[in-house]
Amino acid sequence: MKKSILLCLILLNFSFSFGQSIVTSNNVWYNFISYYSPSGFPVYGVEYIKFTNDTLINSITYKKVERMLDNEIGIWSLYGYIRENANKQVFYKINAQDPERLLYDINVQAHSLILVYGLVTCYANKNLDSMSFYVRNIDSIYIGSTYHKRLNLTMPYDTLTVFEQWIDSIGSLGGMLHNKNIYVGADYYSLQCFFKDEVLQFHDSNYTACTYITDVSEIKPASATISVFPNPVTDNATLEITGIENKNDIYVSMYNLMGKKVYSSFGTERIKISKRDLPSGIYLYRISLGNSMIGQGKVIIN
Repeated sequence: MKKSILLCLILLNFSFSFGQSIVTSNNVWYNFISYYSPSGFPVYGVEYIKFTNDTLINSITYKKVERMLDNEIGIWSLYGYIRENANKQVFYKINAQDPERLLYDINVQAHSLILVYGLVTCYANKNLDSMSFYVRNIDSIYIGSTYHKRLNLTMPYDTLTVFEQWIDSIGSLGGMLHNKNIYVGADYYSLQCFFKDEVLQFHDSNYTACTYITDVSEIKPASATISVFPNPVTDNATLEITGIENKNDIYVSMYNLMGKKVYSSFGTERIKISKRDLPSGIYLYRISLGNSMIGQGKVIIN
């Protein structure tokens, strides 16, 4: 009798852990992306994906998808519409008038064949490509502080090699909106980091950090110098901008990982950053001079 009760409690615990939604407004995904630009050169970087306001399309409620690139810190743009039903199926459409396409089915059974779609951004154009997966097996993975259901997916012609993994409440390890087996030319996508309520839940150990930005020297004028010291911030730090004559046109803005602006200032060349003013976490800053961006980067508050 005691063993039966214990088993029921374990099953209830796993049901709770597996029951979280993917399509919520408190998540942010960092996808590493690689694709060819319209000029034919490869593009590497990180795209940030989040879901925001509800919107009604043909009597069906979707959340708006917003996207930001690491060279456009602070600029979020509409990137489609997404919804999740009670059966944990996730549907996505690029434009409101498009038919919706199935991205994930977290409740699909093992040894099933499933047809889904993934977003491709070849040559900076985006479209949804279809693919078929075979569900080899279903297990769990420990992320954050709970176990999450994991689906290991293969191709129908090779049922031994796992090409993709879906994780309950997170989505594809090939990156939100993408599926890992999509390769078109140099196109490649991979989930780099996943944040829930601004807390890091998942970090792919193949990447040393959650952002691709390492310096701002390629996008700032030669005369401008931007530095944050010390970074990470344990008590107080200074963000300093030098080499700019007309400091009255400088605009500095800082954002949390959900894209909310937490600080802004005009005409300031030295900004004091205090741990007392900001909770621990990663913040993105964007610096503009007039209508041009001269720098961007990240600040880590320990």
